[in-house]
Order: sequence, then structure tokens, then C-alpha cells
Amino acid sequence: MERRRHERHKVSAAVKLYWKSLESTHLQGTGVTRDFSAVGLFVITDDHPPPVGTDLHFEVDLETPSLGSAVTVRAKGKVNRIETTDLTGRPGGFAISTRRMRLEKAKAPPPGTAFGRVLKLTQAGPALAARPV
Repeated sequence: MERRRHERHKVSAAVKLYWKSLESTHLQGTGVTRDFSAVGLFVITDDHPPPVGTDLHFEVDLETPSLGSAVTVRAKGKVNRIETTDLTGRPGGFAISTRRMRLEKAKAPPPGTAFGRVLKLTQAGPALAARPV
């Protein structure tokens, strides 16, 4: 019997994670979401996950083709479980619970960056592709 009160959505998006170790060292990691709900997410990572009970900050970059832009989800959360992926017990991902998430429209890349050039080439069309931006 399903006990969840919030629907989970299969979403694969880049995640950046920030937390402090027990020694107060600032740590960070990256991963990809497996699923997302209003109260948390599951992150798949090759990095070693923070221990269960760790408070952290995270950012998820979501593409929104219907809006023609990207959205960044920022939130604080807590690691509430770690799952292993193979018989060796190697961590493969972890669940984060949160109470509130903030959505922010992604900022445009600075002019002259690789991403900025791609956007300009796409908007300008293939005829201008050989011209430096």
C-alpha cells in the first residue's frame, strides 16, 4: 500500500549539493535526480553521499521548453536515506526531504561564453554560424 501523500515525478535533472562535514568543512557534490515531489527528491550520484541526517542546500536546473527558459529550484533539505546499487554495498543514491523549495528563472549566460554563443547561433540561424560571436 502506497503511503506517500505527494505524487513523485520521474525527472532527470542536474543537481548541485552543498553541506558541511562533522568538522565544519564545506563540501559539495553533484548528481542527477531520479524523481521529484513537492517534499523531496532522490539523487543518483557517483560521489559519496552525505550521511543520513545531514542538512544540506541543493540546486536543481530544470529545462522548461514550454516557457522557453530554464528554472533553478533552490532549497534546504535533509538526507533521510541512502540506497546501495550493487552487492558490494556501494552507495548509488540518496533521498532528500525538504519543506519548501524556491523557483528562480535561470539567468542568461554572460556574453562570450560557450553557452551564450550556442544561443546566439541558434537564434541567428545557420547562415551566421561561421561568423565569430
